[in-house]
Amino acid sequence: MADDAPPPDEARGDGGSGETGRPPDPPRPQTDHDGKDAPRQSRWGNRIGENRGQAVNAGRIDGGVHYHEYIGEGTTRRLRQAARLSPERVGEVRATFCPPDEGKHAAFQSELRFHGVGVITGKPGTGRAFSAVHALDGVRPGTSIEELTIDTGEKDAGISLISLDSDHSRFLDLTSLTRPTTTQLVALRSLVEDARDARALLVLIAGTGQRQEFLAEYQAWLHIDAPASAVDVFRRAMGQRCGPDTADRWLRYPEVRDVLEGAEPSRALRLAQEADRSRRHGRMPGEDEAVWIKEVLDSFADATEEMARWFNRHDAETECSRVLMATVALLEGGHREVITRHADRLAREWHIPPLWRTPISGEGLTAHLWELGAHVIEDRVHFNRRGGADDALDYLWREHPGAREHIQEWASTAVTDLDSPQRAVAAQRWLRLARRHRDAAPVRALIERWGRSGTGMWEAVPAIAEAAVTPELGTQVRSVLYQVARGAGVTLRDRTVLEACRVYGRVQPSTALTRIRHIAEKVPTHWDQAVIRALEDIAGETPNDSVVLEELVSWTERPERGRRSFVAALALCRILDAREDDTTPRVMAEVNRREIDRDLVAVAWRAASRSGSKVGKPLWSWFDALEAGGGGHSGAFDVLRRAGSGHEALSRTLTRSIGRWKHAHARRSPVLDDLAHCLSTHEEKR
Repeated sequence: MADDAPPPDEARGDGGSGETGRPPDPPRPQTDHDGKDAPRQSRWGNRIGENRGQAVNAGRIDGGVHYHEYIGEGTTRRLRQAARLSPERVGEVRATFCPPDEGKHAAFQSELRFHGVGVITGKPGTGRAFSAVHALDGVRPGTSIEELTIDTGEKDAGISLISLDSDHSRFLDLTSLTRPTTTQLVALRSLVEDARDARALLVLIAGTGQRQEFLAEYQAWLHIDAPASAVDVFRRAMGQRCGPDTADRWLRYPEVRDVLEGAEPSRALRLAQEADRSRRHGRMPGEDEAVWIKEVLDSFADATEEMARWFNRHDAETECSRVLMATVALLEGGHREVITRHADRLAREWHIPPLWRTPISGEGLTAHLWELGAHVIEDRVHFNRRGGADDALDYLWREHPGAREHIQEWASTAVTDLDSPQRAVAAQRWLRLARRHRDAAPVRALIERWGRSGTGMWEAVPAIAEAAVTPELGTQVRSVLYQVARGAGVTLRDRTVLEACRVYGRVQPSTALTRIRHIAEKVPTHWDQAVIRALEDIAGETPNDSVVLEELVSWTERPERGRRSFVAALALCRILDAREDDTTPRVMAEVNRREIDRDLVAVAWRAASRSGSKVGKPLWSWFDALEAGGGGHSGAFDVLRRAGSGHEALSRTLTRSIGRWKHAHARRSPVLDDLAHCLSTHEEKR
């Protein structure tokens, strides 16, 4: 799908904006009562609470960091939850984990404790990640567990960027690394050696045959043939929540056994969660247990069966009802006029007689909606039951695979008639579908179809970013983002990828920076500010400064990449100038607290000097903070001394800037005089 011919608006490179290669204009920045740009509430994206309703303008930035309404701290918080293993999630695994073979799992855990590095193999869906988490927590209880990711677009799969320490236990899924190159194998062996040197725990997850191919040397090994029994998982999960006796009584009911027969462990866990939720919200002690079970099973009924019965009641003569069902499922929350118009359009495209032969024929919209389990409230259409849209979309996706492509194409156009909040909900619905089915196709459609529309791209970005960090879809989605970033030409989809990387890069900076690097290499000059803002936002999330500085320095080390090198230098200036508070630049404060390597920051200053006069502003910010702090022997002073010593261009810039600062402030500065003296002394020695 990534290689298909672009539509007419993309072929012009304007994304439909009417200006060659220029992204759509965002809303105007917030202003004060005098019409001037409102002051910044904060310089950093994740600390902006009031700057909502704004977007990034690739050609010009007015005022502070501009955010679209659906890109901000709330999205970042959700991404952290999707990407991280919180103590609560680890506790859930510990409480409900049922290994298919307890003896094999215990032996693996013992070997992992001895060797520090282990391998778990098996097919996806057999519980490999759960087994890894349980084993890691069993060996070192209470230690934070982190899921690592690979980047198949990089020569070494991004493995060399992974740093290890004994404060965290980690697992890394290598399933997508089907045919590793020599470079990737070398990087993997180095990672394992780093883990052993740091006395860190590391579990590698792989496919069935991958251990024999390139992981055979690791002795701690667990192969999972099949997932755990749903009955066992339910007994364990229900016992933890409601007691072992209650779990046993539930399992004596044939209806419960029927629900669990052949089910996946995740379904058994959801049934236990639903039973516990029902018990805690309204069910009184001593009530009839059979009634409790029936109520839970009714609310937990497989929507597929219900949908199948509904579809079977509608033959070819009433097939338009199915079209209306699909339309409501994809556009739920839209105005009734939007729903009816697009249902009619979809019916015509599928060569189905429309629902209404004349404008006033039939029983009317309300009757048709009631028949399919939906209603109109405040002129908007909703399903009666919460989750009804997901159930209908699930059924269409599973039972009518031939309609997938057309529905995605049709929906990408139809959602432009929804209000912005409803478009955001629709994008999240596609994300949930993709996660449930472990199929990246719906997210690919968000990137390639929604992403080429100035109307739909902003609501798609948070969903794309979240998909990029999820365990189920992350590798596939990041691969699509990489393909677009590396593709020839510049279209609006590149802007979508840039903004998605800007959001998910706060959580996983390394892979996002790889894709931004490729975009920076090909986009025109008026995209510079959008690229720089993305880099600023990623650096602004603790503790990403080191990763971003190191990456940007590498951009400036290849002279043939003139455009990319200049953008990197500008971004370095902005990051070095970013304030932690009213007086102290953030990187400077990190240097003084020894939270970042001084040599790296010194090299970053040298790279920033490639921006020419732009480096003067961050230098003055550091001079102001040095003078206010009076710290001639601080880490920041040492960084500037190292940066200027041996670098002729920066040394001259530092000396001139010190002179101008003193002239502007009309006073002497002992700390800056010391810095100037150090630089001149070094030059004399040369």
